[in-house]
Amino acid sequence: MKKQKNTLSEWQLYNDYQWVWEMISSTGDYEPLSAYVVAKINEHETHKTKTLLHLGCGSGNMDFHIKKHFEVTGVDLSADMLASARKKNPECRYFTGDMRSFSTKDRFDAVVIPDSIDYLRSPEEMQQVFSNARKLLNPNGLLLVIVAYDPDKFPQNRTTVETVADKGIEVTFIENNYAPGFEENTFEATFIILIRDNLRQKTLIDIHTLGLFKRDIWFKELKKAGFDAIMFQDPQLEATEQEGAFLLIGKNQR
Repeated sequence: MKKQKNTLSEWQLYNDYQWVWEMISSTGDYEPLSAYVVAKINEHETHKTKTLLHLGCGSGNMDFHIKKHFEVTGVDLSADMLASARKKNPECRYFTGDMRSFSTKDRFDAVVIPDSIDYLRSPEEMQQVFSNARKLLNPNGLLLVIVAYDPDKFPQNRTTVETVADKGIEVTFIENNYAPGFEENTFEATFIILIRDNLRQKTLIDIHTLGLFKRDIWFKELKKAGFDAIMFQDPQLEATEQEGAFLLIGKNQR
């Protein structure tokens, strides 16, 4: 078996190697979180939610479930992820865009940002996203945000390993989460991906830098954007996502 040189860059998992993401992530993986999101929208809505905007929708795994309840529009930075989303969900609309600045003439009853919100690295970026989400909402619409990582419960140096195989290709997916210093408000999610077939082996190293902020900072920026804000940690959400995950809900009271 021939070995190739390691490749080091950022976000390859969402672009050139998006097909690896499809091997390790399925629509079934997102069913519990999707059900949680739908339940929370139904619980907190002040009128019937019909249209939903999913910012940072990725490859459409969550949309596969929530489209049964809402008319879904998705936005993501990665054209490769969106191509996969369109195949899974041809009835949904998808646009390439940045959650901080995406613009459309349409307005929505709900905006959801489940996990891609963790890629924000500053309160200024939070404010950009929350203010933009408010512009995209109908009056009395809901913003629902799920933050996966709490500094007080951060899984420092956690490493997980998963191996999957399909059509003669075997992928071993290793993820490590490490925060070099909590005062920096960031952590690194390092993905080491071993790709093997009968002819060769390739090692891909993909490093993602994400934000790590205390809950009160998130809450402050949500209120600053003009939302009637609610924040809580929910054992059901922690069981679905991970320990420390928390929910932010903003009501667009205007």
